Amino acid sequence: MLLYTYPPKLDKRAQALKAQRDIEEHKKMQRNMYKNIILAVIIIAVGALAPPVILKVILWLIGAGNLITALLLYSVYAISRSTECYTRIYDDHIEHCQISLIRKIKTEIVLAYGDIEKSYQDSRGRLVCVLKKGAEPQVTSSKPYKYMESELAAGRLTLDFQDSRTKLYLLENLHEQIHYPKKEYNIIEDDDEDENENIFGL
Repeated sequence: MLLYTYPPKLDKRAQALKAQRDIEEHKKMQRNMYKNIILAVIIIAVGALAPPVILKVILWLIGAGNLITALLLYSVYAISRSTECYTRIYDDHIEHCQISLIRKIKTEIVLAYGDIEKSYQDSRGRLVCVLKKGAEPQVTSSKPYKYMESELAAGRLTLDFQDSRTKLYLLENLHEQIHYPKKEYNIIEDDDEDENENIFGL
């Protein structure tokens, strides 16, 4: 049974509003990228004209760093808005599609909860699922993907969610199925009713 899906199903009006908002945000990100690229080119050009060699190198490094940052930010934005990524959470398995940042490799994963020994989050907030021995999740990549191959060989799968609410739904509602260490918070209850009375006697 399907419990949760991303992207959510929207009616026609909501789809139109989202499409318009996405176009505006995409144009904004493109403008920012072009500004950073132009700034990087200017810095590199100034560096070429600067007489001291050390100053040249410093300016070229700053310009190259600015250029790489602009392209990476745009790539991250493009992946976060990709319509190819999806997650479908069922009561017994998860269907998930993610795209790698650098090589743009699309990977589709079908993972049964029964194949998960334990799970945790890495430093980047990705969900790492340690697989049981003999587990064979369905993993299909659009191109040969050494990272995913090494992950499977090590007996784990790393799921990178496009939407954090999807991951939170999984951790909150299916933590037992995926063997995720859910934190228990202590609830402090005040049994003394007299202390809760209005101090002004109103």
